[in-house]
Amino acid sequence: MNAGNAISLNLVSLLPVEERSPALDDAVGNVRDEFERKWIVLIGSANAERVIALAIQAGEELDAATGAKVDAGASPDTARDIYEFYSKYRHGLMDREFAALLAAGDRERIASHIARRYVDPSALITSQLIEKDPLLLLSAFMGETLPAMPSNARLESGVVSFERNGMHYVPIILDLPESPFSQRMQNKVIAALSDLRNRLAEKSPRSRLLSTGVVLHAAKGTESATREISTVGLGSLIGVVALILFVFRSLKPLIAAIVAISTGFISGLFACLFLFGEVHILTLVFGGSLVGISVDYVFHYYCERAHGPTSLSGMQALAHIRPGITLGLITTLIGFVGLWIAPFPGLRQMAVFSGAGLVAAYLSVCFWFPRFDFKLSPLPPNVRSMIDAVTTKGQRFSTRVLTGGICLSGVVLILGIFQLVPTDDVRLFQSLGANLKAEQEEIEAILSSNRASQFFVVEAKSAETLLQLDEEISDLLRIAGQENFTSVSRFVPSIKRQQENTRLLIETLDTESIQIFLHDALGLAPQMLNAYSASLSGHAAPLTLPEWLGAPASHGHRDLYLGEADGIHRSIILLDVAHDIARLEELANSRPNVHFIDTAGAYSRTFTKYREQTIFLALISYLLVSMVLAWRYGWLGMLTIMTAPVAAAIASLGVIGWVGASFSLFNVMALLLALGISVDYGIFFREMKGRKVETLIAVILSGLTTILAFGLLAFSDTAAIQAFGLTIFVSIAVALLISPIMGGYLKGTGK
Repeated sequence: MNAGNAISLNLVSLLPVEERSPALDDAVGNVRDEFERKWIVLIGSANAERVIALAIQAGEELDAATGAKVDAGASPDTARDIYEFYSKYRHGLMDREFAALLAAGDRERIASHIARRYVDPSALITSQLIEKDPLLLLSAFMGETLPAMPSNARLESGVVSFERNGMHYVPIILDLPESPFSQRMQNKVIAALSDLRNRLAEKSPRSRLLSTGVVLHAAKGTESATREISTVGLGSLIGVVALILFVFRSLKPLIAAIVAISTGFISGLFACLFLFGEVHILTLVFGGSLVGISVDYVFHYYCERAHGPTSLSGMQALAHIRPGITLGLITTLIGFVGLWIAPFPGLRQMAVFSGAGLVAAYLSVCFWFPRFDFKLSPLPPNVRSMIDAVTTKGQRFSTRVLTGGICLSGVVLILGIFQLVPTDDVRLFQSLGANLKAEQEEIEAILSSNRASQFFVVEAKSAETLLQLDEEISDLLRIAGQENFTSVSRFVPSIKRQQENTRLLIETLDTESIQIFLHDALGLAPQMLNAYSASLSGHAAPLTLPEWLGAPASHGHRDLYLGEADGIHRSIILLDVAHDIARLEELANSRPNVHFIDTAGAYSRTFTKYREQTIFLALISYLLVSMVLAWRYGWLGMLTIMTAPVAAAIASLGVIGWVGASFSLFNVMALLLALGISVDYGIFFREMKGRKVETLIAVILSGLTTILAFGLLAFSDTAAIQAFGLTIFVSIAVALLISPIMGGYLKGTGK
């Protein structure tokens, strides 16, 4: 399988699929894909003329290096072409304010409104224009319809530049030929930007290069995840190597540990590829932590091999540890059940990776290790003496002091749980570089451009019905105070509205008082007005959506119309700023064929729902594990073993509450994983059968490697992974302290 296709970098693929119709989901996906493939580059220079030449050359170089298509933008003839296009349909086109005056029938205000147009100093009025459009309707319509250029922008030779702080910037808008989550595409973009930056530094040292786009954020996330994979995996491996060499004084257990770890990791990887067709890079980050878990079996095996004055054979060691590690594997897999049954692709992928990896590591210990029947020296005396020193100090604590300390700590930690504040923001799942974010904000400030991530999707069975519904929603948005948005009906009024505009205009011009006012105030001859009124009755066919889509007037806005699929036409209404999300959702819900798309908000709400569901699944997992343990050890034995994972969960949640860290779905995921790990410790102590030192050494080694692995996750750039690592770190540390006590070892009972 091609590695570039097997490793997924798209965060959306880890998130649950929203419950929508397939056709609507495809439409929303197309909008999202188009946005994600946009890549903006700004070339800046103090020389306004030179920056245009630099930008044109830069666009050609970026196109050649990446295959990205450069948006040609507006040509010098575009404005004239747009005016000529709309002039053919001018009789039915007018601005909203004038249309409202016509509908109200206030002839005095209508006349005053027309008069103000004639005295507007910015209006370019010619005798030819007055003859064709004496009421100046078309210029008013275009002024309202076409977005005005920002005050810091200017158009020269068909190139738009923006001035800010003495620098002139020319934007280059590119469309990527591949997904921005393709590592190949990311590499091309990063390399092209680096080369362009170097060439600009040589040609124009004072020039600036700014860039933004999903592809850059995705590349940063890939870099971060790759670094974390290396850090977690390599850091854990170094820890394992150091511990093995210190305890066993031999490379043989180290080689065996590497075999078990590699087997587990590769098995988890192929299980994900088989079931999902790909494996997400964050799953690999999570999988890197399996180093600290799968090696547990290795430690217990070799601690048994090194038991007593002479080492045991491989089969003897396996016979001693098989019951414990088998039950430990079962309980760990039960802990992953909650992740697997959750309708969350990311959790299921992590559960498959972890479960398959641990099973493979377990099988490698059971079937391969006894075949490596080499001699192994007993545990060094200094290791045993260190363990004896720890246990001796532990036995000096009185039961009263120990109980009091645990109770006091428990009260403090439980109070910390009440400080938890759920955080389900989808941005926890992202790793945004501060420099990239600052550069994006600077570009938005230069271009005076911003776009909300929320939008509406409008559906109808015909193009005309679509435009009418689009107009209705647009009017409701204005009533709701949502003025800044872009819709297709802004550029193409429905035929119904055009015909209504024409009818109202004819009725108004047939009024004698209007004609007298226009003649006296503006010098418009009655004959001209009568000829204009007559032309309204016999005007050409109204403007239609297909005609607009095929004309230069639709340049830059064609994507508002999503096309027709299965007999349904769709368009989108883009919002510059979403003021009141709840009100916008209510507006969409009031119409059956209107959908408010708030992807980030929907995912955040989904995180909330699945966090609550996963908490329930975690409780079920704890209950199932308790039932298995009660069947194996009885109710009292179950209570002694489950004390550690329950205390670990309370401790981790309490610490998170007191330090003010985020509490989200990822903390609950970590608690499920911590259950499987910490239960193992209790089982191993329960199964030690007189092999106290070896069991304690193995558990300590296992705990230290796990803490090392997940402790490194706490340093992740992504808050979600930080939360996961912190929860596991605290949980395992507490379980490592409590398990020997509940196992009766530190108190000397051994029962």
